[in-house]
Amino acid sequence: MVGEIGLACILLIGAGLMLRSFLNLLRSDRGFEAERVVTASISLPNAKYQKPLDAILFLDRVNRALQQLPGVRAAGLGTDLPWTGYDENISGFTIEGKQPPPGQDFHARYHLATEDYFRALGIPLVRGRYFTPHDDMKAPRTVILINRIMARLYWPGEDPIGKRLTFDDHPKESDWFTVVGVVGDVKDRPDSPAAEPALWWPLLQTPMGANGMVLAVRGQMDPAQMESQVREAIAALDPELAVADLRQMGEVAEKSFSTPKFSLFLVGLFAALAVTLAAIGIYGVISYSVSQRTHEFGLRLALGARPGDVIRQVMGQGILLAMGGIAIGVCGALALGRLLWSLLYQVSAADPLTFAAVILAAIAIAAVACYVPARRATSADPMTALRAD
Repeated sequence: MVGEIGLACILLIGAGLMLRSFLNLLRSDRGFEAERVVTASISLPNAKYQKPLDAILFLDRVNRALQQLPGVRAAGLGTDLPWTGYDENISGFTIEGKQPPPGQDFHARYHLATEDYFRALGIPLVRGRYFTPHDDMKAPRTVILINRIMARLYWPGEDPIGKRLTFDDHPKESDWFTVVGVVGDVKDRPDSPAAEPALWWPLLQTPMGANGMVLAVRGQMDPAQMESQVREAIAALDPELAVADLRQMGEVAEKSFSTPKFSLFLVGLFAALAVTLAAIGIYGVISYSVSQRTHEFGLRLALGARPGDVIRQVMGQGILLAMGGIAIGVCGALALGRLLWSLLYQVSAADPLTFAAVILAAIAIAAVACYVPARRATSADPMTALRAD
């Protein structure tokens, strides 16, 4: 029975820690707004769009068509959606007037986006401006947006607007990229420790090709109607182009919680089974003990013991055994905390609140399981016990 209680406590502590972690995930600032946003992905066939410029210009036409749909508040294209695990990194670039830390390079996630991509996803502008339609190939300078963590990391205590960086070792004036805006941080995944430094190029100024992008459309109409309009708008531009992963941004965000949610369900299920078995075990052991000591309890009552005294004695025996199991469970949970560490978010594997709650819950369960046989002990007949003696 002590072993069952110990195992139940380990699983209860694990479930409690994961529950707190999951609640922290739900309460954390997403960095974007998923409501009333339809998303999809399009991939341009290389055979039809052989030149990078052809692909970029077509994607720009898609962007313009989506913006003109009735009921659309904002529409944009980008290389990725929030919380989908995008982790394309670029490093080794030069920041004007800055030196990277010894033994390290400047690095950042790199993305492409159209001007309304951030508005469509509800990613806030912290400083400066978003992209505009004028940030195209005819513009006198190439611009970029960065996120807040990149601004803090590489320009601490400074205004990053107007600062420049380049990817060439011997840059000409046209090789410099100018920061024109800072946007809010969005993590790669909801349970990532923090957002990574990131930068965005406008689609029409990209230094690389773009044969595949995702789209985000924020509207005021029914999502099903909006999805239909998105399909029709793209089909009008290229009937042979497939639209994949057409879904609401809320579904994308919900899918990102699937792994921690399943882990919580699994551990919680095993914890519930373990607690049930432990409660049954306590009840069985104390019931057997009471049946073996019925004669003793009858004598105690005959000699003047009060029923409350008998109940306290029986429950004390059960709770003492439970405390031994709880101590084993707490030590086991502390020892196994490192295994849970990778599954937790903003909660310590030795969280005192969770441990205290589990200890109190285990004591309460043990007390309830002991109370029924303890009440039965007070029903022992004193006269029968006296006659037997």
